[in-house]
Amino acid sequence: MMAKCPVCETEYTPNEVETCSVCGYDLTPYPPVIGGIPSGFLEKEKKRIAAAKRVWQLSQSQVESAQLMVSHLQSQLDETTRKIDGFTTTQSRLESQIEAIASQLESQRKAIASQLESQRKAIASQLQSQSSQIEAIASQLESITEAVADITPIVSSSGFDYTELDRLLKSGEWKAADQETTKMMWRVAGKTRGYLYNDDIKNFPCEDLRIIDGLWVKHSNGRFGFSVQKQIYINCGGLPDGSYPGDTIWERYCGEVGWRVNGSYISRSDCTFSAAAPLGHLPGMAMDEYWGVFLESGVALFCRAQTCKL
Repeated sequence: MMAKCPVCETEYTPNEVETCSVCGYDLTPYPPVIGGIPSGFLEKEKKRIAAAKRVWQLSQSQVESAQLMVSHLQSQLDETTRKIDGFTTTQSRLESQIEAIASQLESQRKAIASQLESQRKAIASQLQSQSSQIEAIASQLESITEAVADITPIVSSSGFDYTELDRLLKSGEWKAADQETTKMMWRVAGKTRGYLYNDDIKNFPCEDLRIIDGLWVKHSNGRFGFSVQKQIYINCGGLPDGSYPGDTIWERYCGEVGWRVNGSYISRSDCTFSAAAPLGHLPGMAMDEYWGVFLESGVALFCRAQTCKL
């Protein structure tokens, strides 16, 4: 006949087991006692069994709660595992897609780079061709400009034509240009020959003086002209106010421009008519044909150049 454990009610065969296989309760029978088991002992034993049963039931409840929690956690773990598997699959798929897109982009990049390089070469070739055309056009324009300049007269508002002076200076005919300068300045001053004195130069039109000076400076690359001579005169200590600077300053100036050599003034015919002449050597309007530098003309010219802002 089967019996049940008083704590967990697990069935067992009496006298064959000493301890419950489930809750571990002591199942050994009470020893026979003469006169029977005292009631007080039985009551105490009942209380002990009841207490053990409560402990067992509580432990079982905790076990069930733990099992439910484990089951819940296992469900969450399973769900998380499924999600991870899904993420892994998605990641693998995305990686494949990214690789495919990267491959396509690289192919497109190479194709675009090749197209751009071809376009660059084509544009460079066009630009080179256009540059050559522009250079050719610029050369033509320069030739046309020079041709127009050659045929365009240089005339002051007073009607005096300096085209011939421009031509002579441009071609480097320095002596002829010096003579043409004298001739033009005579005409402007209302003379046919002789010298330009202080009053002649004092009243000389600024426009005509600027034209003559500008042509000399332009075609000599800044070596000759009244403005060049005036600056050398100032550098030597002279003042462009029309006053005589004294022998020392004047002789120093004439030595700088090559009008005084070895302590003697040269005549105009002895001037050096070339681009290699000393700075400010030409034009020689302040020089006499035979006896050297014409002091009054020189000082007056520098004063007029200052007034005309040369």
